Amino acid sequence: MQPSLQHVLTTEKLSRLAALGWRLDPDFGNYTHSYPAGMPVNGIADSLLDTLAQAYDADLQNLEVESNWVASEPCPPRNGPSQNLAGSVNDAHAMAATAVHTCFYTPPPGRDVAPTADLFGMYGARATGEIQRLRVNSGRRVFVALDTVFGYVQCEPETSPASIYCEAVSADSRPELASVLTPERLALLRAAGFKDPGRAPNYWKSYPLELFDDAAIARELLAILHDVYGCRGKPELRFITEKGGD
Repeated sequence: MQPSLQHVLTTEKLSRLAALGWRLDPDFGNYTHSYPAGMPVNGIADSLLDTLAQAYDADLQNLEVESNWVASEPCPPRNGPSQNLAGSVNDAHAMAATAVHTCFYTPPPGRDVAPTADLFGMYGARATGEIQRLRVNSGRRVFVALDTVFGYVQCEPETSPASIYCEAVSADSRPELASVLTPERLALLRAAGFKDPGRAPNYWKSYPLELFDDAAIARELLAILHDVYGCRGKPELRFITEKGGD
C-alpha cells in the first residue's frame, strides 16, 4: 500500500527479507513473519531490529516507537494508501476519513500494492520456451518449476492423454503460505481451473495439448504467480529444471 517503498526494497533487500524468514502477504502488500509462541521476547525484538537494519537501512539509534490498544475485531482500521505508514493498524480519529476497514486492500486501476511489473513481459519468452520443451520431450522425465520466495508453480508432461500437468504450491507444502493464500486468492486459483490438493499436496491442473498452446499455458502460470502469490518480479523468478536451477 506504500508504492514509494519500491525505491527502498530493491531486489537485494527483498532477498534479505526472504532470508530472514519474511513472506509477502498480498492482502495489504506487507511482509509477514510468524514467531513461535515460546520464543523469548528479546529474541523477537532482536529479529525485528535486524530486519529493520538489513532490509530497510534503518538507523537503530534513532527509532520512533509507538504502541496503542485497538478494538478486537477481524479487520481493524489501517492507514489508507495516501497516508504515511500506509497499511499499518491505526484507529486514530484523525485518520478515520482515509482508513481502510476491510480484510484486504484492492488498489484502484493503475495502482499496484507492490512495485508493478509485467511478469509475462519479463519472463514470458523463457516460460513459453520451457513449456515447449516439455511438449516435445513428453516421453522423457522432464519438468520445470517457476520459483520465487512467494510461491512456485511446477509442470511436467503427461502422455495419457497428452497434456502438461502443473501444480501450484499449497500451504500444506509451505506452511508460511497460510497467510498468503486467502480465500479470495484461492478463489482466483480455482477460477483458473486448479483443483484442490488431494491427488497431490498442491493445487493442480492438466492442460490438454490440443486445447492450449505453449504461450497460453505460460501466460496463465505467470498470472497465477502474480495474482495469487503476489510475485512482482522482485526478487527475480528462478527457473528450475531436471538439470538444476539458474
